[in-house]
Amino acid sequence: MKITLSLPRVAVSACAAMAISLSAFASQPVPDYYTDYPAKIGHVTEQLREYMSEHPYSTTDSMQNHVLDDLKDGKIADAKQLAPLRKKKLSAEELYNLCRKSTLVFGKMEHVDFINNDSAYSNASAVALTPDGICATNFHVISDIVLRGAFDYRKPGDITRFVMDCDGNAYPMQSVIAIDALNDFALIKVDTRGGKLTPAPLNTAARQGTKVYCLSNPSGAYFHFTDGMVSNCTRTTDKRNGHTKYIMEITSDYGVGASGGPIYDEYGNIVALVSSTFSLYANPQQFRNFQMAYKQTVPAFLIRERFSD
Repeated sequence: MKITLSLPRVAVSACAAMAISLSAFASQPVPDYYTDYPAKIGHVTEQLREYMSEHPYSTTDSMQNHVLDDLKDGKIADAKQLAPLRKKKLSAEELYNLCRKSTLVFGKMEHVDFINNDSAYSNASAVALTPDGICATNFHVISDIVLRGAFDYRKPGDITRFVMDCDGNAYPMQSVIAIDALNDFALIKVDTRGGKLTPAPLNTAARQGTKVYCLSNPSGAYFHFTDGMVSNCTRTTDKRNGHTKYIMEITSDYGVGASGGPIYDEYGNIVALVSSTFSLYANPQQFRNFQMAYKQTVPAFLIRERFSD
């Protein structure tokens, strides 16, 4: 017995219309501002595999072996290497197009056992400060390298760290050159592979009410752009040791993966780095009735202090 299945006429018409629509869309040019960032991350894997074959000793283990030697307590470089302050107010679109060149994806290259291969993935953000490879991110982003180096511990499969620019170029991390665990920032050096990074200037004078923009990579939403303002600037000094923690709070939205991402003013200068969030609940013991989130960032003046005049 022969059984014939047929779709309802309406369904057939809908499928035909969809096919025609998709065909028509495929024939249209895609605007260049729609970017396939996952494909770029995939290309980073290939770049890093090639780099590691040529530089087999430029590994996470290598960074950990000399992490205490590379760290500097004082100044790390001449301030002349920093980009000059920008003074022209920009539209949001102009600012995005300018600042995305300095904003970076931060990631890891690890050996994945179940596919028996190496793979790169993103987990945070960073920003370029000098053309020759000095970048800023959060201390908590690279803290495992520092702590493992200090305690001589190794993690199997951890191959290297890298930053990626908006064009998909990967720059392997070479060293951690400065840290401030209390204020949650770190300065790192990457291998520019014969090229130059596009640094963003530091604005150390932003205060409450300053219009700001966050450009970061929350949970794979690469180069995600939000706006807000500086809502508060606070400091707290520990009376036991005299150490001071500085916090700039902003209203720009961000989330996990944005750590280390730059906060820009209307001119394209860095005023802070993303650090953390603190959620406020009406019933904090039960984490119920969420009210608001404090967006806590690292003020740019702390980073500027690590460069000599």
